[in-house]
Order: sequence, then C-alpha cells, then structure tokens
Amino acid sequence: MSSLFDRLTPSHSFARFFAVISIALVFIWFGGLNLEGAARSISAGWISDHPALKQLTADTKTWAPVMLGGLQLAVGIIIALHAVPGRYKHYAYMGVVFISLGALSLMFTNSVWINSLGGFPAIGTGQGIIKYLAIAGLALWLMGSRHANLVMLAGLILVLGWIGAMKFTAPEADGIYPLLTTSPVFNWWAPVYFSKQMASNIIGGIELLTVGLLTGWWWNKKMCHLGLLLAAGTFIVTLSFMATFTETWVGGFPTLAGTGHFLLKDLILLAVTLALAAELKFKT
Repeated sequence: MSSLFDRLTPSHSFARFFAVISIALVFIWFGGLNLEGAARSISAGWISDHPALKQLTADTKTWAPVMLGGLQLAVGIIIALHAVPGRYKHYAYMGVVFISLGALSLMFTNSVWINSLGGFPAIGTGQGIIKYLAIAGLALWLMGSRHANLVMLAGLILVLGWIGAMKFTAPEADGIYPLLTTSPVFNWWAPVYFSKQMASNIIGGIELLTVGLLTGWWWNKKMCHLGLLLAAGTFIVTLSFMATFTETWVGGFPTLAGTGHFLLKDLILLAVTLALAAELKFKT
C-alpha cells in the first residue's frame, strides 16, 4: 500500500507547477469576465449587499467589479509569467490571499443561506465562497508559508464537510440532480437505481467519508492519502460537469454562468489535494 501511494504521490515540482497553472487560469478567467462585463452582474450583486460597500455611490459600484476584474487579471498574469521576478510573484500571491479574504468576508455580511431550511447553517450561495479558504491556503503554500498546509487542509475539510452535509437536504438534491442526469459518470446509475434524494445522499456520504479520512493527516498517513485520492476524484468529476452541463455557460464557452464560477474553482481545489499529497510524503 505504501509503495502504491508513493507512485501516486506527485512530486513537489509537479504539484507546484499545477498550483501555479490552476490559480493563474482561474484568476485570469474571472478577471477577464469581470472586465469584459460578462460577470459584472455577479460581482455587483455581492458588492451591493456588503455593508462596507453598500454606501458607495452608484458610479463607484459600477466600477467596483471592473477594478476587481483588473486586480484578478493582473494577479493571474503575474503568476503565470515565468520570467516575472520572485518578489512580484510574492505580491501576486498576497493578492490572491487578499481577494480570498474579501470573498470569505461575504459569509458574515451577505445573504448566503437557504431561508426555507431556517438559514444558518444551511448554506446556499455561500458554497462557492467557502472554497476561498483553500484557495488562500494554496497561495500561502506557493509563498512558502509554514501555516499553508493547515489552511489548505482546513479548506478541504470545510468544503467537503459542509457541502457534503448539505447533500442530505431536499434543496441540494434538487440542485445537483440536473448535473447528475447530464453526466456520463452518473446518468447510467443515479437516476436509474436511486431516487433524487438517495443519489444525493450517496454523494454526500462519500464526501463526509473523505473528510473523515483527511483527518488522518494528524494520526494516520495512509488514511489521509486515501482521503486526498477521494477528494481529487471528487474535484475531477465536478470539473467534468463543465463539459456536460450546459447551464455552466452563458451562450457557450468561455462565458461562465454562476454554476460555472462555482465549478471552475474546483481546479484550484484539485491543486490543493496535489500540494497536500506532496507535503504528506515528507510528513513525520
């Protein structure tokens, strides 16, 4: 088993390369959509409800998504360019952390809960926001922070645990079912053998099992390896929905709908699993 894990464990250099590519791609993509205008309504919706920003003038609110897009694009380009000096890349990674913290603050200021389930902890639109904890952790890892591993691990546990638990609710089952029925990974068994809720429960159970295995980081490396493999598989499958679920897009590629924004972040979460796997190999 250990030799199998050793073969499957990515090297630090590959994990770092994948991390750089994933963060750069996602931030360039998001930034471009904000600048072009395709995603401004999404960003403007978050900004207009934020207590610290709702006092802004109408003109400033109009330009805020553009400024955010410019920052996202600049950060992504600096990270992507190999020739950029290290200190500028360090500033770009700090920009990722800054953007991530700003996004996470929305959990405490905006309506991100499902009212029909009584609000907190029934998370709705906030499911995409909590992914920013792992994103911030990956940026810290690329900066060489000694706290990065724990932030990345906490980010994975938060996302898989919270969203996995939500799979046992009817609104979440309703939301995920269209993705399952259009996916070749799920459409041959989930709609055929199980009800909508049961299919959602099974997926939620796998995600919660993954969380339990990830806790092996502190006491059992083999368990954590299995957890990271399951997490990586989960993110690969969810990324495949971008190719099979048409509502990921607005008028087709490359313009992302809200669902597309949610799914694309899993590319960075996949990079987080590779980074943690590379770190776990040398963990005593």
